[in-house]
Amino acid sequence: MSEIDPETLEIAREEANDCLERIERNLLALEGGGENPDLIDAMFRDAHSVKGAAGMVGWREVASIAHGMEDRLEQAREQGSMEAELIDALLKATDELRQAVDSASGKPQKPETEAPAPPPKPSGELHRTMRVPAHKVDRMLDAIGETALHHRRLEHIVGEHIVIAKDDVAEEELDRGERLLDEMQDSAIGMRTLPLSSITAPFPRAVRDLAAAEGKEVELAISGAETQLDRVILEGIADPITHLLRNAVAHGVEDPDKREQAGKPRRGALELRAEQRGGMVAISVADDGRGVSPELLERANELGSLTEVLTTAGFSTAVEVDDLAGRGVGLDAVKSHVEALGGSIEVRSEPERGMEVVLLLPVTLALLNVLLCERGGQPFGVPVSSIREIVSVGETGSLGGRASLEHRGEAVPLGDLAEMVGAAAAALPKAPPAMILASSTRAVAVAVDRLLGDRELVVKSLGPLLANVAGYLGAGILGDGRVALILDPNRLLEMPPLGSSLLPTPQEKRGPKKVLVVDDQFSVRELQRSILEAAGYQVEVARHGREALQRLAADPSVDIVLTDVQMPEMDGLELVKAIREDPVHASLPVVIVTSKQGEEDKRRGAEEGADAYIVKKDFDQQALLETIARLVGR
Repeated sequence: MSEIDPETLEIAREEANDCLERIERNLLALEGGGENPDLIDAMFRDAHSVKGAAGMVGWREVASIAHGMEDRLEQAREQGSMEAELIDALLKATDELRQAVDSASGKPQKPETEAPAPPPKPSGELHRTMRVPAHKVDRMLDAIGETALHHRRLEHIVGEHIVIAKDDVAEEELDRGERLLDEMQDSAIGMRTLPLSSITAPFPRAVRDLAAAEGKEVELAISGAETQLDRVILEGIADPITHLLRNAVAHGVEDPDKREQAGKPRRGALELRAEQRGGMVAISVADDGRGVSPELLERANELGSLTEVLTTAGFSTAVEVDDLAGRGVGLDAVKSHVEALGGSIEVRSEPERGMEVVLLLPVTLALLNVLLCERGGQPFGVPVSSIREIVSVGETGSLGGRASLEHRGEAVPLGDLAEMVGAAAAALPKAPPAMILASSTRAVAVAVDRLLGDRELVVKSLGPLLANVAGYLGAGILGDGRVALILDPNRLLEMPPLGSSLLPTPQEKRGPKKVLVVDDQFSVRELQRSILEAAGYQVEVARHGREALQRLAADPSVDIVLTDVQMPEMDGLELVKAIREDPVHASLPVVIVTSKQGEEDKRRGAEEGADAYIVKKDFDQQALLETIARLVGR
């Protein structure tokens, strides 16, 4: 028999493990839900498939174990049921099979003389699949990123020619190239992602065995397993999730008798749930057990949050140190692991009602939506998902001897990005923009020289020399060829925001006019913000009309409103009408800034009460500033 190539052996291993995962899942289903002949048939087919594949590649030990499993399943098929003792024996057999597959030699032994029967053809629709090594996908993504960069440079080179010559064909071809690149990039990212179900197969068995060892009854429910995540993230969270499940069984779920006395079902409920939230995925592990004690909850309220207390290094809720629950690895390790992947952790609990731990993670590490900013001439990127709001630094205060600013009635620590990352830079400009970063436990405002807008960047590694430098998720290449370092927001939240240059001085005083910019596009809001702040205005933002009304209700000091027309929730014309009908703000100047340029649109704006109407296509920065100055009397 000729030598089988390594890739074929790897495919055989993966397919065998897929079969074993299904067998294990079906055994647990039979154990928890009674007789089901269809599940027994399915397990028989999977055992037969493993035996056949093992015989083809010369894995004698694997084929032998699978053959024995097949025989026992054949007996169960004839009986139409399966005893509890047989389920235990078959679970042990799956463990032995998995070990045998994992230890199979790269040089196969000679196959059995008798050729195994081909596995039965599955019924239903067939889906063609292809297993591609991860490094090939990463290389393709790198190539697409380099091509996208080349395309941006080409646009920069020929862009002026297109404008002057009005070359519609060239412009159309550039747009088409950009669309194709976006499609290729989305496809490559899709190949990097896998469903959460790709790592959940061992969890029900682990929970079952742990509960049995503890003398407890626990049922694990998994929902949202189809949620997609970057394969690197999936590989990184398997152990933290296992730890959370162990904690729930060991510390959370009570003994059956105690649960019954408390009026709960004897069997504890444990849930692993995943759902997408924008560009992030929330994975939660929740139980209906004892929860934390009232004393611990009170302590958490005093110190800030339950998350902060339970993720303190060395903290443990275990009363005694045993095999399952000790002081070795706690939630602090889970927190560190998750934050290293660009995520965050949140813990919620009520006494006697249970506990929930939520891991908030990016969908992918290969592509991030970031807000680009600049400090000292160096561009940086911050994940948009971690930014609560953008503000202009006006009057500052002092909090514990450090700079702070008041934001929505809360004193938020204020830092200079250059000082926070240890970079040398000139003093910040007057009234610099600041990003308010927030987690479940804290917030910090980070001041920079200027904002460059939001953008999706292909994230590249910092390389082996800088891989261990804390504070960065990677780097992205901008259209002008510069490298933007992508900051880890969790590290910024932990850093002391020095900001000594931002401390208030006696001569500082407040007084700039305040403008509320309302637009559903982040880039448009930030463009208008940068123009207005450079002109000395204080700027607030809202994403739609309903949010704008909330801002006005909370802050009556707004001097003028700039609003788009087409927005979700409440459009600009509805906003103007609502402002005019409000006795408090009836005379507030409102300027419409929109792409709608028809005369009918302008007439409707005037009828609703807009003071001015500016078309985005004819946008002129100076005209906007002159219009605002005229309306606010500046």
